[in-house]
Amino acid sequence: MYTNFKKYFLAAFMVVVALSTASYSQTGSASGEFSLQGRLTTNSGTAIADGTHMLTASVYSKASGQVVFTETDNITTTDGIFSVNIGANGNGGSKLNVNATADYELGISVDGQSELSPKITLGSSLRSLTADLAANANTVGGFRVSGDSALPNTLAVLNANGKLRTSLLDSGVVTSINGVKGALNFQGGGDLSVNTVGNTVSLMFNGTGGGALNFPFTRSLTLPTGSAFSITNTLAGSAASFANTGVGNAIDVQSTTGSAINATSNGSILGTATINATNNAGVAISAVANTATNAALTLQNMSSNASAKLLKAENSVGTTVLDVTANGKTTISSTVGDALDVSTTSAGEAALKVTGGLRFIGAAGQGTIALGQTQSTIVNALVKANSIVLVTVNGGGASAVPLQVASQANGSFVVSVFNGLGAVTGAVSFSYLIINQ
Repeated sequence: MYTNFKKYFLAAFMVVVALSTASYSQTGSASGEFSLQGRLTTNSGTAIADGTHMLTASVYSKASGQVVFTETDNITTTDGIFSVNIGANGNGGSKLNVNATADYELGISVDGQSELSPKITLGSSLRSLTADLAANANTVGGFRVSGDSALPNTLAVLNANGKLRTSLLDSGVVTSINGVKGALNFQGGGDLSVNTVGNTVSLMFNGTGGGALNFPFTRSLTLPTGSAFSITNTLAGSAASFANTGVGNAIDVQSTTGSAINATSNGSILGTATINATNNAGVAISAVANTATNAALTLQNMSSNASAKLLKAENSVGTTVLDVTANGKTTISSTVGDALDVSTTSAGEAALKVTGGLRFIGAAGQGTIALGQTQSTIVNALVKANSIVLVTVNGGGASAVPLQVASQANGSFVVSVFNGLGAVTGAVSFSYLIINQ
């Protein structure tokens, strides 16, 4: 018996469209019939008994799931194989009439049993019915059939427009250039020449019409004005990108008179750089000059804002370690000791010259020896055992008591009345400055 056709129906099948062009209407509908061929098996995979069987074919609208056509025919099977035309002898005398732009599915039941599952997809239009149904077949003439994957020994199925799906094409296949399809003609102009040999198209900037674009490329121009090389990008990407994976420079620019590089940005996108230089191993930017009057590197911020930045340096986590504003104010922030290390090799010369006063924060402070006491302990993380601590008495008169640094250690020091003077008769205020060696 064949009590469960849902798992074992149509080991191989083919549907052939047989539609007359006269059967197409102006509304996009069409009528006609197609040939359904296949093989019916039992649950064990063997062919059903030879003879006559009743086959009911129902065409469903894929969008609504409703039956739009049903036909019942008596078929004769030999080793389970059958062939029948569907569409001309519908129940009640109807004929198959479908919309050419809609999707349909075919359901089949045999000898009054439950409808087989799954349904067969009939495609998006009657013109693509044959291709879409063949794509659902296991094999055609011994070849695999597929509409979505390009495999060896596989028949490719055309889409509804009668063309191969782009997913079946090799990734290296060029289907268009700048949106232009079909035959293309490359034409040189100016110093650019085009030369074709076989499947190779060569471009050369020497106007001779042969060879390839060879490097190093050198070109000398005598332009009275304008730029010899100009690249403009109006979107968010880079106008030009240069990379050297070897040991040389990615770009080397020289000038004998004017600027070798002149970069301008309108600053319309916050945080973007006019020039962005990145190096994963060496120096990202190296400026070298051989001039007695000009600078190797000049920075200028045209903003009149007092807080405008002239130079900003950040560490690997994005923390600012050097900040120079346009008015010259310089801020250095460090997570280690000696945030500013100044030295000179010139004998007898100062390594640092400061014009104006110095203000110390943290290394300078104040303390008090209370009434009747002889000393005061100051806790300051900056003081070391070998630090130089300077102490001065605030005020004068009765408070002018000589003081000294009696002892010091890492993190604290003791200020006391000079030896032999005893306790103070009034509170004595003092200031101190810590100088680390």
